[in-house]
Amino acid sequence: MLYFTADLHLFHKNIVNLNPLKRKPGFEEEILKNLFETLKEEDTLFVVGDFIWEEPPEGFTERWNSIPGKKVLIKGNHDWWFEEEELRPFFDEIYDFSHLLEVGGKRLLLCHFPSLDLRTYRYRELQERITQEFKEKKAHLLIHGHVHWNPYGVYCGCHLNCVKCINVNTEFHHFKPVSFKELPLW
Repeated sequence: MLYFTADLHLFHKNIVNLNPLKRKPGFEEEILKNLFETLKEEDTLFVVGDFIWEEPPEGFTERWNSIPGKKVLIKGNHDWWFEEEELRPFFDEIYDFSHLLEVGGKRLLLCHFPSLDLRTYRYRELQERITQEFKEKKAHLLIHGHVHWNPYGVYCGCHLNCVKCINVNTEFHHFKPVSFKELPLW
């Protein structure tokens, strides 16, 4: 089974202050517990950006690697702070910006950035880039993160660019990964 998640922001101490209605101290434990309970050895987990905030505590690498299944990172803006060799111990594959998956006759484009983020003007050129990729590659669905839970219910504005999407930010999915079966592929 394929699973998708984004914006784990592991060991980001200030995110609890930035989003206190969703993130509580120790949120990392909830994320890890849910991954251990969900994933099996034959599964693949796609982390669609913003995996980790700072160098993890001792023992974390071994704990992360004991989560069953293959792990793939599509880098987000916070992952660009790290050299690839710093992220390599956590992932079987790493992609710098996007990755196209073809599954069951559907083309899924994975990128940390939405086609349009309605909450900020940052990274507009990257949003334009992924919109163009989506159309050129004739993708059926954009799987992204980057837009965090907010009390206004704003997920993204991809629909304004005629881009069908799902935001797999962990905050929107009870800190659990989203399975391929849950994707809106109708």
